[in-house]
Amino acid sequence: MARDYYDVLGVSRDSDAQALKKAFRAKAKELHPDKNPDNPKAEEQFKELNEAYAVLSDEGKRKQYDSFGHQRFHEKFSSEDIFRGTDFSSAFEGTGFGADILEALFGGRGGGRGGFGGAGFGGQRRGPQKGQDLEVEVEVAFAEAALGGERRLRIMRSDGPRELTVRVPAGIEDGGKVRVRSEGNPSPSGGPAGDLILRLKVAAHPLLTREGADLHANVALPLSTLVLGGTAVIPTLDGDKKIRVKPGTQSGAQQRLPGLGAVRRDPERGTTGDRGDLYAHLIPTVPAELDDRTRALFEQLRELGG
Repeated sequence: MARDYYDVLGVSRDSDAQALKKAFRAKAKELHPDKNPDNPKAEEQFKELNEAYAVLSDEGKRKQYDSFGHQRFHEKFSSEDIFRGTDFSSAFEGTGFGADILEALFGGRGGGRGGFGGAGFGGQRRGPQKGQDLEVEVEVAFAEAALGGERRLRIMRSDGPRELTVRVPAGIEDGGKVRVRSEGNPSPSGGPAGDLILRLKVAAHPLLTREGADLHANVALPLSTLVLGGTAVIPTLDGDKKIRVKPGTQSGAQQRLPGLGAVRRDPERGTTGDRGDLYAHLIPTVPAELDDRTRALFEQLRELGG
């Protein structure tokens, strides 16, 4: 489910419980599968509607959703977490439909008073249960994490190996997690599969380091280039770039290359599309050995006070 839950329900972010329930009932009447047989799009919208209501109608879940934002909320919580304890029986009052349809659509992920197919926070579970989530570590390339990409994976589930293609979100950092819905372990009781959680390990880059969306490169240059000026070749994720070095540039001076960093990620919206910057740190190279001519030149420079 990719849309913001407030948009799904068509309510403002400061709507109270009654406004949420009223909006839910109106849309539930419109999208209910009994009114839209053989309509996969309406069924998906109905699922999305129930998921949105399950989160926003619960004060605790709503606070976390508002705090984390849609993307991070889904990275942290499973479908079972989302539906646990939701009172759908009350929510469906006056719609002409019962909440029993949710058992078939969601496979018993809810629970608690008036929930469906579960027992909330401690009761005996009923019906098919969701399979266990599966967490695996995946190593991705530095550029792949910074700019995004796709990765073909082979994972081992409880029912055997499975191959799938997953998206690496642009701008994700080392240790970040990606949740892939319904690709975890299958349910032993006929319910939906759990989720696959990818814990990303970002490989080091030989020339670049990263701080948030910004990249840094140490660029070794001959001392003469820093003193007299010239050009330098800077490694970037978009290929090598040439920059001009001004005469008299000091050791450790940095030059900023705007828009050549990693993709920025917003805590609420996820990937923004904007990119950070790359900072080139200019470091002089000192020769380990000097021939007679070079030594003589350096001695002359020293005599001149350089």
